[in-house]
Amino acid sequence: MVPLVWAHRVWQSKENLMDKPKSVTFLQLTFSIGTTIIGVGILAFPRIAVDYVNTGAPFSALFAVLLMMCGGLVLTYLGNQYPEYTLFEYSDRLVGKWLTKFFLVLIGVYFLELTALTAREFGEVVVTSVLQRTPISVTIFMMVMMAAIACRNDVAVFTRIQTLYMPLVYFPALVIVILSLKSGQVVNIKPVLAFFYGQSVDHVFKSVLVVAALFQNYLIVGLLIPFMYRPNRAFKGIMIGMSTAGALYLILIYSTMSVFGIEEMKNLLWPTLELAKTAALPSFFLERLDPIFLAVWVTAVFTSIFAAYYIAVQAFSHLLMLNNHRPLSIIALPIIMIMAKQPSNIVVLYQIVAEVGMFGLLLTLGYPTLLLAVHWIKSGFRPKDASIRRRHSYKRV
Repeated sequence: MVPLVWAHRVWQSKENLMDKPKSVTFLQLTFSIGTTIIGVGILAFPRIAVDYVNTGAPFSALFAVLLMMCGGLVLTYLGNQYPEYTLFEYSDRLVGKWLTKFFLVLIGVYFLELTALTAREFGEVVVTSVLQRTPISVTIFMMVMMAAIACRNDVAVFTRIQTLYMPLVYFPALVIVILSLKSGQVVNIKPVLAFFYGQSVDHVFKSVLVVAALFQNYLIVGLLIPFMYRPNRAFKGIMIGMSTAGALYLILIYSTMSVFGIEEMKNLLWPTLELAKTAALPSFFLERLDPIFLAVWVTAVFTSIFAAYYIAVQAFSHLLMLNNHRPLSIIALPIIMIMAKQPSNIVVLYQIVAEVGMFGLLLTLGYPTLLLAVHWIKSGFRPKDASIRRRHSYKRV
């Protein structure tokens, strides 16, 4: 009886591969990418980049954006070649069932760890800046629980949530940054065109990777393209979404440098939060805007945790061949809580974040690149016409 039930589930999952509801629009994809990339790292990344390359930090951010856009191009290309399959499904076709399982374990564990570290950093900021008497475990649990509940929904709800929060994250952040520029000085960002003069190659390389690690949620594109009404527009959507997020990062790093200067920034734990404290509307009833910025930042943290959590749950769901990922979203919650408590203090936390982020780039950039290489190798032995390609049955689950 059990083998028959299992076979029925496998058959159902095979049938559902080609029956994905088209529920994601071009605008939703664009907004989802732009929102998931902006997260907890916006507070500390200017200081980390400046520590490595001083006034060359904006250029390291620019190169990081271009690097991750290349990864987005790879996912978009593969998504257009296999428009009816998600990233994990066409991976089965390209590299085989067992190698895909190995990568799914790595991706699932990595994004669980990424979720845990993001939640821990969120908790550190909240208990330091706002709720000094609240245990950090409570703040972490509340954020992770909201993400776990949200992860129980399907792709359509995911994109709607991300689309809804897009203007709530970007517009207030830009307004606060513009208001803070009254305290900026051009001399603090000079030499503007020094690039990485006087910096070691190792520091330049690490600065680019640190900023690039903020974009790793872009992997969600591989799960959204099959649900798009027009998958051929995914390329434009991901380019607009990633470039918008990259522009916000560049604006933030230039603003913090112009207001504080590189030497003072090295002594600030969260330069972007200090930047918000310099913004004010003295002629109105709002004399301090940093509470508003923290509210915006909390929204950005939720969207990024939601995306990382969703990727991890989908990876394990495909690994276990489940038709419903909802039970995994609850099962993963205590695991994330245990992971979030591992760093002993905030110094150790940022050391782990840097190491995990750099390792993750090998996975989030290397895995799509491997799939692209295998696709190009196999494309010489397969029909190139899309209509013929879609007639190939899905062999593995």
